[in-house]
Amino acid sequence: MMLLVFGLVFGLMTGCTSDKPGPCGKIEFRKENTVTVRMEAAATSLNPILPGPGYNRYAAANVFQTLATVEPKTLEMVPLLIKKVPDVYEVQEGPYAGMLAYDFEIYKEAVWDNGSPVTANDFLFSLKIIYHPSLPLGEWLGYFEYLKAVEVDPANPKKFTAYFTQYYILALETLCQFPIYPAYNYDPENVLSSVPLSDLQDPIRAQQVVAAKPALSAWAEAFQSPRFANDKTAISGSAAYRLESFDVDQGAVFIKKQNWWGDKLVSDNPYLLAAPDKIVYRFVKDEAPTESLIRSGDLDVIPNLSPAKFLELKKDTCLNLRYSFELVGANSYGRIMVNMRNPRLADRNVRQALAHVIDYNYMINTVWQGMAERCVSQANPAKPFYARDIVPYDYNIQKAKDLLAAAGWKDSNGNGIVDKKINGVQTELELTLMGSGSSPISSQAARSIQTTARNAGIAITVQEEDIRVISQKTRNGEYDLAISGATLFPGLLEMYQTFHTNSIGAGNRYGFSNPEMDQLIEAIRTEPDDAKRNVLYIKAQHLIHEELPEIYLYAPQQRMVANRRFDFVLSANRPGYYEQYFKLIKE
Repeated sequence: MMLLVFGLVFGLMTGCTSDKPGPCGKIEFRKENTVTVRMEAAATSLNPILPGPGYNRYAAANVFQTLATVEPKTLEMVPLLIKKVPDVYEVQEGPYAGMLAYDFEIYKEAVWDNGSPVTANDFLFSLKIIYHPSLPLGEWLGYFEYLKAVEVDPANPKKFTAYFTQYYILALETLCQFPIYPAYNYDPENVLSSVPLSDLQDPIRAQQVVAAKPALSAWAEAFQSPRFANDKTAISGSAAYRLESFDVDQGAVFIKKQNWWGDKLVSDNPYLLAAPDKIVYRFVKDEAPTESLIRSGDLDVIPNLSPAKFLELKKDTCLNLRYSFELVGANSYGRIMVNMRNPRLADRNVRQALAHVIDYNYMINTVWQGMAERCVSQANPAKPFYARDIVPYDYNIQKAKDLLAAAGWKDSNGNGIVDKKINGVQTELELTLMGSGSSPISSQAARSIQTTARNAGIAITVQEEDIRVISQKTRNGEYDLAISGATLFPGLLEMYQTFHTNSIGAGNRYGFSNPEMDQLIEAIRTEPDDAKRNVLYIKAQHLIHEELPEIYLYAPQQRMVANRRFDFVLSANRPGYYEQYFKLIKE
């Protein structure tokens, strides 16, 4: 049984400077209170609510806060902008009687960069962004299906109540985990702020409102402009840092604000800690220049080195004087995404055949150097609803050939590639597998699949792309197969965005539509009883295992390298580090 290690690693490193030359020479550490993080792929925008790679959200979190955050060790919700994480209760009277509600109160000390208070109206404005029909935010909308209303306390604009029509497994997390924007900066003319939330919650009504008010379309266009993606004079939030510079090819620099409001509350709320004076992200794609920066001591946080490089550097005793090498459990998995809209991949026998041509032992023991384990679904194996009874697909070329034959694929012309008539055209089973060109892991895995698939008569072309291109093409359905990682929320598993028919064109990048799965997803997300919900979860995992919109490969451990000049916090929560919590060790 596989268990992801949910651990918090505190590097309490002392005695970091050596005055004795020794075999490694004198080890000196940089004195400035700057945390420099290597990103293996670039953040493309600091407008975090818009679609984009996860690097966007990681970088933008220095500027934009959410109501709450994930505690590094327990992975539970803890307050950030709010005084406490609320409990749910049933409304007893009034227009919302019988509904479920959450009461929030934003810290009175919380202010925007212009000194004005962060209020519930800013939360409400940010929520309306998600509902704007001209914005590509379909992946967000599924989380808010059961939200009925948000009411601001007329006596205290720091307080508000959110009402849900029924129980929803991620109601609280949904409210707490989207970025809050300052309305004064992102909507100075009150174009979106003036529209009632109820007018936007109904899709038909929302389209009518936008059609009747052209300024709303203009606002949406401006919101998606480069100005709010990378212009330091336009990007603004309530978090501890301001953008100093942003270059999609080089990196981003964030400077801590003077007299930031959260510093006054750290003694009461440690999750408001912002220890570094400066946070620098260096976008370094390849491992050779990354290694040079590690050896020179110019990086402080280096996540996701390839397993081979991680082990190589870890063996260097001199580097170990400067860096700590840590393995941290990851709330993620590797998979092959399958575009079921492709006629070659429409038959599940073909998809199952693909699952049998993968040499999983090679993936885990050679590509990952033993730092990964098999997984059979997107559920976390540490959770009680993980389907432990599923038998993983094995590497079996003969099974793959049998499944292809059952689907009508055979090598009719003797060229080694199976073929079949599709819509009257003789078609060979030729597929393109996209993978990240910057990832040695992705490249090795893709090349292995290319080789082993050919043994079953499947011709695969490996296409290496930037991770941004992969994200966009899979979103648009412009792919056959794509090897990539996926990050899971540490709480309950929500499958609506990835596997429900209504999410095709948004989070459902496979074109997967299955009425039974839709019913299971709808039942799961509204089932308050843990035991009953777990049974539904397991049924859903079995169905996905059979239909294979994505083929599960492995659950990896995160490889983290952290500079010993800091006390640091690592976590199973992605991206695996909390750069705001890195404390410079004083000599």
